[in-house]
Amino acid sequence: MKRASLIAVLWLGACASTPGDMYDVERSWQGAGYDEAVARWGTPARSTALSSGGQAYTWVSESTTSRGAVWPSIGIFGGGGGVGVGAGATVGPGSTGLVSCERTLVFRDGRVVDQRWQGDPQYCAAFQRK
Repeated sequence: MKRASLIAVLWLGACASTPGDMYDVERSWQGAGYDEAVARWGTPARSTALSSGGQAYTWVSESTTSRGAVWPSIGIFGGGGGVGVGAGATVGPGSTGLVSCERTLVFRDGRVVDQRWQGDPQYCAAFQRK
């Protein structure tokens, strides 16, 4: 029972994303100019003036990704209430999932001074500044 619970906890932890997952991506945009962000990502979806004197701009991107043939599942096995991790439902060919990445960059004097990224870390990595 303890081993199965530990495996379940480790599996769930591996699936969760944390703010640190996108640290390098965020860091790459620190100090970048507004014109560079627009050239790379297009017109922001929304913007707002901040009381601190900065301007916040938000870009939102979505895409579909194909999924693998098998997705893992977590279930309760047997009458004893044990938890385990195993191969789950089979996903047919052509199945897709939606991923998104929302980037809010705060500019002062035309340069990024603060930012917040939300979304799928692997998809957001595509928006890293080169």
